[in-house]
Amino acid sequence: MPVARWKRPLALTIKVAVTLLVLWALGRQVLRTWDDLRSHEVAFHLRPARLVLSGLLYLVGLGCCGAFYQQVLRASPSPIGIAPALRAYLISHLGKYVPGKAMVVVIRAGLSVPYGARAATSAIATFYETLVMMASGSLVAAAGFALAGPSPVLALRLPAVGTIAVEQYQLAAAASLGLALAFLLVVMPWAFRRLSLLFSLPFPKVGVEALPRFDGGLMLRGLGWTTATWICFGASQIEVVRALVPVEASRWPGLMPVVTAAVAFATVAGFLVAVMPGGLGVREGILMLALAPAVGGEDVAVVAALVLRLVWAAVEVLSAMILLPLGAHARRVPQLPAEAGSSVP
Repeated sequence: MPVARWKRPLALTIKVAVTLLVLWALGRQVLRTWDDLRSHEVAFHLRPARLVLSGLLYLVGLGCCGAFYQQVLRASPSPIGIAPALRAYLISHLGKYVPGKAMVVVIRAGLSVPYGARAATSAIATFYETLVMMASGSLVAAAGFALAGPSPVLALRLPAVGTIAVEQYQLAAAASLGLALAFLLVVMPWAFRRLSLLFSLPFPKVGVEALPRFDGGLMLRGLGWTTATWICFGASQIEVVRALVPVEASRWPGLMPVVTAAVAFATVAGFLVAVMPGGLGVREGILMLALAPAVGGEDVAVVAALVLRLVWAAVEVLSAMILLPLGAHARRVPQLPAEAGSSVP
């Protein structure tokens, strides 16, 4: 049929276009980060082994979120195995460098469908995994800042109240707690079931039969998996700091809560500014401010935040380069009949 004849070239063209768009966006961000890094003329003695360890910790953290993504799909009518789920999850992270973050959903769904997942279900699972991750990140940030030591005092001017003095970490803890409550409200099973019906609207002939079974157990498991992610991310940032300046072992227990809180809060803030690819600028700016009191000054905090961005981008690129060919010859699993011809109830 004429339509079938054009189907394969069209699909190939779309894949090439998406690949080029992602590579362009990623390259632009890496160059901007590198230029920012070069503008800070501070002498550091890099320890490459620490950067490698930082990258491995970041990869483990991503794997925890990927495992939760697979659990969400496992609770749906179209589950897939852990290996293809992790592959789709890790590769799709390159899509966050394209403004708008929608490319993450497109890539992850495209990589999950050949293994049996529905496009709509994969998209909904992606939204849920991300929102649960943001909820746990906000909780981790609130707890970490609350446990942190003294921080610089800020003078805030409030209408009808006047100027009040509040510590930087206390303010960050309060803001993080507010974000946590908002995200938790969204990921509650009864609330997200209703939202997921809106997410599935762009997908034709797919209704409630494509939705995962959202319940309290799934949400709690997600909070557990993603909390492990934030702990790994915080440890990754500490290793970057240790790659730049010596850090005494006795300081690690005190650094871990505040550094993890800083990474979590900065990442959640970057996520909320959807127009910025990968939270560029927003995440680094907040991370620099939050890290400075803990790591020994603004210079170390600025460079550590920028180097972290480069390390994480390198891990994402290497992961995609290794994993993408592994599924190049995956056999397409037939979709459930409801995907092809069912109507929305």
